Amino acid sequence: MKLPNYERVIYEYNPLIEVIAQLRFPTILRITSQQPVDFQDRIRFDYPIFETSRSLPIPNELSNLLTQFSPNITSDLTYHFKSEDLSWQLSIDKDSITLVTTKYERYEKFIEKFKLAVEIFEKIYNPSFYSRVGFRYRDLIIRSKLNIQKEWAELIPKHIASELHTPEIAASIQNFIKNLQLKTEFGQVNFNHGLVMVRDTEQGVDETAYLLDTDFFTEGKIERGEYLWNILNQSNLTARNLFRWSITDELHRAMRPQSI
Repeated sequence: MKLPNYERVIYEYNPLIEVIAQLRFPTILRITSQQPVDFQDRIRFDYPIFETSRSLPIPNELSNLLTQFSPNITSDLTYHFKSEDLSWQLSIDKDSITLVTTKYERYEKFIEKFKLAVEIFEKIYNPSFYSRVGFRYRDLIIRSKLNIQKEWAELIPKHIASELHTPEIAASIQNFIKNLQLKTEFGQVNFNHGLVMVRDTEQGVDETAYLLDTDFFTEGKIERGEYLWNILNQSNLTARNLFRWSITDELHRAMRPQSI
């Protein structure tokens, strides 16, 4: 991609609803065969709330029966460690480590927390290498939150959604989602965007919003160390430019950008 290199800003009205970083690695059975006591001890002051989940829930009676006849049969167990306010969640399973936040402020803070968690994880579980690096940004533009009454054509440029600039149908569009699969210098990105319906739980009303969902990933044998973190740094830079390229100057100003 040959996107313009836009100025880095922090928005007073931050449209990010979720940011996810994930590293996948060759299966480590020890993660699900015993509780992650050592890992929790190292992170529990930042993530004091502990939960587990299974991707394929198996009733206890059936699980016990399966274990008796086939001890190696288990459902995928994931350990979740959450911050006290539930805005941060660190998860590990036999194939991955993932950090998710709904309270993203700036990249440096996010990557610092992820680096610390990965360093602790590597000391305890020693993954041989990583097979996939993922970084995802999900932005949701809700006009009522920005106190603007503009039409979508004034907020989303024509090169992103020409339908919104077509007089014959623009006023009739209720929702749509577009998917672009793009190559980057370091991997690929799935870029999903479009009009979606959201519910304001306080007001109890539905409202159309614009979703911009960028999911970066790099696959292959990725060694631990500086190269890994450079991939995430480049994903962050490209995500910033892709987001800014996908909105108009009008929307940019409405979110009250502050230079860094």
